[in-house]
Amino acid sequence: MSAGQAEHWAAELSLMGPGISEAVAWAGLVIARAEGAMVTDTGGNSYLDLMGGAGVNLIGHSHPAYVAALSEQIGAWLIGAHASDARLGALRELAALLPADLDRVQFYSSGAEAVESAVRLAKSATGKFEVLAFWGGFHGRTATALAATGGARAGLGPAMPGVLTTPYASCYRCPLRARYPECGLACVEFARDVLREQSSGSLAAILVEPVQGRAGNVVPPRGFLGALRELATEYDALLISDESMTGLGRTGTVLACAHDEVVPDIAILGKGLGNGYPVSAVVASARLMSVGPFGRPSASSSSFGGFPLACSAVSVVARTVREQGLAARSAALGAEFLDRLRALIPVTGIVGDIRGRGLAVGIELVTDQASRTPLPKSRLRAVFTELLARGVLVMTGGSTLRLYPPLTTTADELDRAAGIIADTIAGTSASIGAPARP
Repeated sequence: MSAGQAEHWAAELSLMGPGISEAVAWAGLVIARAEGAMVTDTGGNSYLDLMGGAGVNLIGHSHPAYVAALSEQIGAWLIGAHASDARLGALRELAALLPADLDRVQFYSSGAEAVESAVRLAKSATGKFEVLAFWGGFHGRTATALAATGGARAGLGPAMPGVLTTPYASCYRCPLRARYPECGLACVEFARDVLREQSSGSLAAILVEPVQGRAGNVVPPRGFLGALRELATEYDALLISDESMTGLGRTGTVLACAHDEVVPDIAILGKGLGNGYPVSAVVASARLMSVGPFGRPSASSSSFGGFPLACSAVSVVARTVREQGLAARSAALGAEFLDRLRALIPVTGIVGDIRGRGLAVGIELVTDQASRTPLPKSRLRAVFTELLARGVLVMTGGSTLRLYPPLTTTADELDRAAGIIADTIAGTSASIGAPARP
């Protein structure tokens, strides 16, 4: 961090609350401009941005169509959720991408707000009140979302009642000490045990991330989401897929649950939906959305939901994903990127697992291959800082490097990133004396 950027940060922190992510604080950057997959700071230094706002940067920084649409809308009108060309365009573009069964969209401002709304919808449609969520998941920091978010409640008192939690299908760190596929998806059977022992018989929904983002881009094995679909049906409950990080092509399909050929009852969209503009959505069938309290006038509304600037952003993002085939592009580029990383980093002692789906990739770092002890934060920060010095900006989560290139990134950019990441990890592994894999 240059002296000028340090002074800038000090000025901001003297006036601002502590709501800055750890990786952003570690980077200490003051950004002047950005384009595509690159950001440039006020000192003129450019970085390949694999942080992307933790998966927000879906179609690239300063995408020309995006800038033009938002600029035009700013000059027209901004305030109000009246009908508009922007909203109709956003709804039509989403309809062209989403499964036919998910034919109604309600707009919100944040992911947590959409989670709360999705759960209200499930309660309204089923007449029940319990939610089953998963260890390691992240859904936000409002009441229901916080209760369903693992490891985020310390010091905040009792969680909202009615939320049950169970292990996710995290095969590298299976809490059941099982091994897939021999386990036969033991985590789903454990979830069934949790419901039998802890539920009051009023399960409204199963809330799940099809890829767990904050936990380190944890990809469940094939069949997990399908088994959850069956479990929800068994309990006459709804399946809510929280696609805030994964939706609109990030993992190689428009909705990540499609990798298991699953269509959820309710899907939550966010992050990349606005490509930087804060907007989220709940999507479901017309039948569900019209039921009970949720279907009454104003019962599911939001102060800023459906405002024209947000809808302009959504329309451009959805149209770009559709017209440029970005979901399929993400699948192909992501597979190549993952193969490249695995080829370059097969014997580095601090690498425990390299995983991903599409352009959501995680590199989990450990101190020991046998015990899989997470790399201490100080050493993780050393890797992060060295990557930044070499021009690559990443996200972190736990002891994992989380990589979120825009879906418009180039193969050359990803190849360059893979080489830098491999060199950096090799150097860090040697410097801390971690043993190499045989």
